[in-house]
Amino acid sequence: MENLLHFLNYWLGKLYIKNPYVPADKQMHLISGIILGIIFSLVMGLYAILPVAIIAYLKELYDYKNSTIHTPDFWDWFATTLGGVIGSLIVVLV
Repeated sequence: MENLLHFLNYWLGKLYIKNPYVPADKQMHLISGIILGIIFSLVMGLYAILPVAIIAYLKELYDYKNSTIHTPDFWDWFATTLGGVIGSLIVVLV
């Protein structure tokens, strides 16, 4: 699991925009949510928001269980879920 998280952090880290108001961590959660939202929406439409929110919750639960190396955060879940909403809307509206 840690190798997967390091891999995703490496590649998603290349997509974030330097912004003093939105930390890189939250941007990466948003981007990953958008990607998941787009992928799930191709099959499920707007119902894709539910699996994205569940995946985001499970990630934060993993962070909680491994709190010596990760920090669980409600706002990480929120950013990922918001990304899922945005990704789903992109697919459904376009």
